[in-house]
Amino acid sequence: MAFRKHAALALALASAIICFGCTDNINGPITTDEQPVLPPTNVSALALSDGHVRVKWDASSEPTITGYNLYRREVGHGSPKRLNATRILTTLYVDQDTAVQRQYEYRVTAVNSKGKESRFVAVVILTHDVIDDNPAKVPSLGAE
Repeated sequence: MAFRKHAALALALASAIICFGCTDNINGPITTDEQPVLPPTNVSALALSDGHVRVKWDASSEPTITGYNLYRREVGHGSPKRLNATRILTTLYVDQDTAVQRQYEYRVTAVNSKGKESRFVAVVILTHDVIDDNPAKVPSLGAE
């Protein structure tokens, strides 16, 4: 009878040790795959002629970034929609699908080699009739 009690106690103790060992694997250190993707920085927007908007940003400092996504919404109207069909490979995008005298919010995210997207960095801009007298200086779309 005493043997059964000791065996049951040993079994319960072994089960507890195994269970605690399992939770260490679940709650262990975060691997690089699970860490958040570093977003781009210094996002800025400039209203150009005819209401176009040039959005620029500094690259993410994360070495595994393979491109960026750009989202736009008109302030007070709906949710942001992604502008690029494929990742933007540069840190500049000229949005030519805008209207004059509108307020837009742009959101830029970085995407790493595993397809994981960073949190967004946003900027809001009001388009005007004409800001830049020489639109020929403006680079074309940065999306590929």
